[in-house]
Amino acid sequence: MLDIFGMEVSVKKLVCSAIYIAFVVVLYLILRRILKVIFDRATRHKISSAQKQKIETVSRLFLSLLRYFLLIIVVLVILANLGVNVTSLLAGLGIMTAIFGLAFQDMIKDVIAGVTIIAEDQFNIGDEVEIDSFRGTVSNFGLKTTEVTGKQGQVKIVSNRNMDGIINYSKKQ
Repeated sequence: MLDIFGMEVSVKKLVCSAIYIAFVVVLYLILRRILKVIFDRATRHKISSAQKQKIETVSRLFLSLLRYFLLIIVVLVILANLGVNVTSLLAGLGIMTAIFGLAFQDMIKDVIAGVTIIAEDQFNIGDEVEIDSFRGTVSNFGLKTTEVTGKQGQVKIVSNRNMDGIINYSKKQ
């Protein structure tokens, strides 16, 4: 038995935790490689740089979500393995998630709208669009905002959740 932070922990539990960490790290590396291969295959075709940027954005989003999801699971399993009651931690995480969800709901709406714009290919960088009677060229696109540059150089920055009634003059049917 070892004394770690005032808790008596057996060597067996520490070894099990180390094996679990190694397993999850290997799993993460394998899943990351699979996702990279999938996204690399998607960019091999002749596509525009804006589409490559969109694929890169989605790729980073998936990898980030995967990393945090696995990290939370690892921490909870290790704590449970060391004898900590994780039920109360899970309840606390649920409450914190609700609080963060309420606090960041506008940002979450922007990100979801940004992913939807990417998925539906509504417009690309360089497209001429009209948003709320402002006509210009999409100069920058992110998961949270879109920038449209007008003919005289003025820039309109619009939250993605507010992108209603867009007219895309560059997209022909």
